[in-house]
Amino acid sequence: MADIRLRKKKLKDDLDLLENSFENRITNIRKNILGVFQPVDYIKKNPFKSLGTAVILGITLGVTGRKKGENTEGGVSDSTKLIFSTLLLDEIKRIAARRAASYISDLIDQNLTSKNEER
Repeated sequence: MADIRLRKKKLKDDLDLLENSFENRITNIRKNILGVFQPVDYIKKNPFKSLGTAVILGITLGVTGRKKGENTEGGVSDSTKLIFSTLLLDEIKRIAARRAASYISDLIDQNLTSKNEER
């Protein structure tokens, strides 16, 4: 009976080791692939430059976007594509604005907390 428990424990340890190894490999792959697409460090180092860039990009996309009264040639499929792309762009703008506001409020909160702790 002790032999079975020992084998069971050894198998469980081997399984845990394999799971940890697998998780580490997935984490490394994510970092290598998505590392370029995660600008969090740059935003933390340059919050105002990032905010200015986001605002300018949003204004540029809003100004160069399609006007609401314009007609298109090409039928229903072009109209459907236009509606979808407009909705998608509006949603992306809303998400970006919400994240920017959240980041700014967190930054202000951290600054106020650190100033209160210094007193």
